[in-house]
Amino acid sequence: MAVERIGLLGGTFDPVHFGHLRLAEEAREAVSLRQVIFIPAARSPFKPDRPLTDAHHRYQMLLRATYGNLAFAVSDIEIQRGGVSYTVDTVRHFAERMPDAQLFLIMGLDSLAEFPRWREPLQIIQYCQLLVGVRPGYEAEPILAALPEAIREAVRLIPSVPLDISASQLRTFAREGRTLRYLTPDSVIEYIQSHQLYKEV
Repeated sequence: MAVERIGLLGGTFDPVHFGHLRLAEEAREAVSLRQVIFIPAARSPFKPDRPLTDAHHRYQMLLRATYGNLAFAVSDIEIQRGGVSYTVDTVRHFAERMPDAQLFLIMGLDSLAEFPRWREPLQIIQYCQLLVGVRPGYEAEPILAALPEAIREAVRLIPSVPLDISASQLRTFAREGRTLRYLTPDSVIEYIQSHQLYKEV
């Protein structure tokens, strides 16, 4: 029987956009993932100075963005845990609950560059392989060369369509009253508008 492959994609998703969704789909296709689980952080250790949109709103936007895709799911494990969200705790959680699954942690190349500074990176790669999409403006080789060998061996690069979209860009557009169409799903735009999100950032 084939081992079930599960992808984990964490982040603040403030808000979720097509760059996140496309990366998840590319990862799913690259290694035949049965499911990609989106995991919104309660609080990011890398963005301590920026107040996040309420976790409930970020979770609800993810539910709407992934609705209808049976390969996508959303977990609120980090929100329920509260406090600063550390990936090592999250991957351990899924490894314990899915002992027969092969786990893949999905990220962009920009995140990989910072990965050695994450909490317990060597422990993380005991639980999962790193699936890394290359974002526009980044070159893989210098980043890979700078990684410790153990981490480098856990990395698998995946082809990535260059969608140069950022959540901060969407927040700015929303604050300025500019359209978000074709940057994030319409259901997310409707949620942002109905809850007046990002008006004061």
